[in-house]
Amino acid sequence: MLRPNLFNLAKRTYVIQQKRTFSNKQFSIYIHWPYCESKCTYCNFNKYVNPKDPPHDRLVKAMTTELEYFLTNTRYQFKNRQLHSIYFGGGTPSLAKPSGIASILKTIGEHVGLNDKIEISMEANPTSIELSKLKGFREAGINRLSLGIQSFNNEDLKILGRDHTGDEALRALSMAKDIFHKERVTFDLIYARPGQTINDWRKELKDALSIAGDHMSMYQLTLERSTPLHKQSLKGLIPTMPDGDISADMYEETISIAKEFGYQHYEVSSYAKTQNAISRHNFSYWQGMDYLGIGPGAHGRLTDFTENKRVRTFGEFHPNKYMALCEAEGEGIRKMTPLSFHDMAEELIVFGMRTRMGIPRSRFSIMTNGKILDDFLDKEALEMFTNLGFIINENKVTDEQMSSYVPQELQYEWIEQGGIRPTEAGLERIDYILPRLLKLSNDE
Repeated sequence: MLRPNLFNLAKRTYVIQQKRTFSNKQFSIYIHWPYCESKCTYCNFNKYVNPKDPPHDRLVKAMTTELEYFLTNTRYQFKNRQLHSIYFGGGTPSLAKPSGIASILKTIGEHVGLNDKIEISMEANPTSIELSKLKGFREAGINRLSLGIQSFNNEDLKILGRDHTGDEALRALSMAKDIFHKERVTFDLIYARPGQTINDWRKELKDALSIAGDHMSMYQLTLERSTPLHKQSLKGLIPTMPDGDISADMYEETISIAKEFGYQHYEVSSYAKTQNAISRHNFSYWQGMDYLGIGPGAHGRLTDFTENKRVRTFGEFHPNKYMALCEAEGEGIRKMTPLSFHDMAEELIVFGMRTRMGIPRSRFSIMTNGKILDDFLDKEALEMFTNLGFIINENKVTDEQMSSYVPQELQYEWIEQGGIRPTEAGLERIDYILPRLLKLSNDE
């Protein structure tokens, strides 16, 4: 049920403070640790098997050098802006030493400041962590842990190329919750795995949710071309993949069962029990914020204030080449490409509509240099999907459930102009809706 905004005075004060924050243009930092103990059969990310003698200190030094280059560069004005979140991804960043993570965070803090409200996440695998190391990461400044469990079924873990067992995953999750607390621990599961049935997934999901923290991510397995799993599937070396109908049923079961356990579905693959548990860092991608990509193969999206434009950055892929480039040039960027306001507009719609938050008109205008959201939408398609109950098209109103899928610090963006967002039914069909909703041709 849609109702007018009912923020009380205290929340109005919070809103005003957040408006000032948004005017300062928040940004996030992504740090890519490229090494893994082994390569998963389904993965096509930029990663490398951990060498016998990994260049930990040299890589950390390259990363801190690159951080200093960007954070002190007046072209990007990071010192005048608010840091929103930090994310250590990979690869397997938990293979790094806690002292290296601490050094990276110290460098960030010296240039743009850190505080307890900034979400600092790290990915970890059950086999690459132990109690002493987890505590070291927590002491270094990590305040949110994301475990790459993927499955608790040992046979499926072998097919996926994972090098942990279901029991190891359970132990790791227990340790993580003890050290980071349940509201700051999340883990990934993959469904629609080779040979998996709906009943298999239903049981595994219920077991997982019964021991989970306050956040989970659940992804449908896709066979990426040229990955080992894709090649094995073509050769008939693995059980048959669930077909599209079964996969869709698994998606619906995931939403339904997660709701039974108290989780709100706030993005295609993401679920949270509380507003505080929602991943802040991912919203920086989905809502068009700048993010600084650091490390081999890391991508970034930055505002160049000197030339009044936005750019995409692409880090040098190979760790050795990346480190050498940082040592010689101060940064490890392989290339930069301009990001037009038109491209930014389309990105905001495509990524924003994969979340229950959708796209606020105020944010769209700010991020696209004053462009109007509705000019990029097919009006007939918008009306049709709204009438079908797949999209909510709001103007200065919000529903009382918004706090369950929108971070508190972003809710104010709906007050003045409203926006568009998918319903649960619309999110399920978003891949069908988006190409029909978005005007693909629009003058700059």
